[in-house]
Amino acid sequence: MAYRLALWQKKINLGRMGRPHTGVAMLIYRFLSGEDDSSFCHKVTKALSEGWELHGSPTYAYDAVAKKMKAGQAVTRVARDQPYDPDKKLTEY
Repeated sequence: MAYRLALWQKKINLGRMGRPHTGVAMLIYRFLSGEDDSSFCHKVTKALSEGWELHGSPTYAYDAVAKKMKAGQAVTRVARDQPYDPDKKLTEY
């Protein structure tokens, strides 16, 4: 477990292009969800265009109350040199 954590930390410290950076690195996590329609696809596409990366597989489930299919996708992004602030919107990192 410690070895996997060390590899994960090394990946964050190297960043996207494999270049080391200084300062604190933090992995920001968001879960996007919505009805299974084009607006959900646009939401995910917008996040990707803003530098977020897909994390894991998408989810797909039936909402019995709304009687509609719902989709979800986790996305992550590395935020550098910023401490975590629970009052800050995740899109502002």
